[in-house]
Amino acid sequence: MLAENDLRSRMQKLVAEILEIDAGTVSATSRLREDLGMDSLGSLELLSSISEELNIHLDIDDAMGIVTFADACSFVEDAMHRQSGGDARA
Repeated sequence: MLAENDLRSRMQKLVAEILEIDAGTVSATSRLREDLGMDSLGSLELLSSISEELNIHLDIDDAMGIVTFADACSFVEDAMHRQSGGDARA
């Protein structure tokens, strides 16, 4: 499994690529829509890219509560943990 910092770095790069912004502008507290300008199509593209790159299933309905970049990272970390046979973190 990826180390937490590696996962966050990969996700930061994916967000920056999708939104065509500098990766350095993506912080843990960045709100994907309000601060970074991600729309619903960008959100779907991000979920798809992460699913493909990490070979995991991400449920779109479960992702609806994601607001910040940190939320997105936690969501992916939990999905990876569940799919590797562990219990999801509370």
